[in-house]
Amino acid sequence: MAVFELRTPLSAEERAEKRRLILRDSIALMSLFLITAILAVLTYFLFVSFSRHRDVLARRWRTSGEAALNSGHPEESIQDLHAALEYAPGNRDIEIELAMALAAANRNAEATAYFNSLLEAQPGNGLIHLQLARLAAKEGNAALAEEHYQNALDGTWQGDGYVKRRTVRLELAGYLISRKSYEKAQSELRTAAGNAPDVPETQLEIAGLMERAQDPADALEIYRAQMRHRDAPVEAFEGAGRTAYMVGRIAVARESLARAVAHPGFASQDEITRESVRQMLADSIRILDLYPDPNLNVQALAGRIATNAKIARARLTSCFANTNAAEALAELQDQWEQIPVNLTVRMLEQNPQLEQTTMGLVYGTEEQTAQVCGAPTGDDALLLKIAEMPLAVQQQ
Repeated sequence: MAVFELRTPLSAEERAEKRRLILRDSIALMSLFLITAILAVLTYFLFVSFSRHRDVLARRWRTSGEAALNSGHPEESIQDLHAALEYAPGNRDIEIELAMALAAANRNAEATAYFNSLLEAQPGNGLIHLQLARLAAKEGNAALAEEHYQNALDGTWQGDGYVKRRTVRLELAGYLISRKSYEKAQSELRTAAGNAPDVPETQLEIAGLMERAQDPADALEIYRAQMRHRDAPVEAFEGAGRTAYMVGRIAVARESLARAVAHPGFASQDEITRESVRQMLADSIRILDLYPDPNLNVQALAGRIATNAKIARARLTSCFANTNAAEALAELQDQWEQIPVNLTVRMLEQNPQLEQTTMGLVYGTEEQTAQVCGAPTGDDALLLKIAEMPLAVQQQ
């Protein structure tokens, strides 16, 4: 038989007490939740504030380090960039700048080690390869420098990689020129010229490097292309005249140099440049006056040959007076004895073979006397210029 226990109903006071206890516990629990939430929010804002402050300090030290590096104080830059990394550990850009500062401070071994460490994480980074190329060049390791330059060209770049690769290629060309590796430099410069935009500043820089790389012919083509532009800079005309003169294309040199002198920008050039251009123009004009142009009429051609013979004979006589040169020039002297001393225009007009023989002797005289008695001056130097490339003189 089941026995049921009857509970005594709570009194009104007991029920009220129970409600107060429940309410108090609920308030305490909610207060605990609220305090926890407030603490979490405060912690979050404190963390965000600290992170922002740390970023501000990192940027501040980095900016200071960059300024020190740009102003030529790499040791200060190293200290500042180290501080920046304390607030931004693992920041690749700051690490690269720190390695660059080490290189600028000639702490080459440290810089190389740092860059190689960075390269392990970013093997295709063009900037890192460029810095390693510069360090290898500084240490005299040409093979390694060229390898890193090529890797920089093939690597990845932030920003306008097209422009940066062109800059690297021109730097590589300059390095090759400094090592007298002219053929390699010429190859790089031809590639750069073909890929570069048709902008005077860029093209003229490439042409200038081509001149240094002993490639005046390709430089001339770039200068002439720039001359065809509207409002072409005076440097294009000067460069065209200078390189045309170097390759013996005197007619082109005269035209280009004359246009350079007449250019509005010529007056702003320094005095040394202006004088050089004027002298080269005068020499070009004189060379064309001496040149035995086969298109001249018979009398005019004979007159030029007679003039050239007189100049060359005087050069030989002067050089022959040197006792050390007499033996070397004896054969040349014998050849001149076969040419009439008083060579006249009429003689040359009537004997085309004499014209050819005389001019051949003129060229030979200027070349041999230059070897025996040193570099000529005046008209002799100009005749030697013709002798070097007679067929190029009037080439357009």
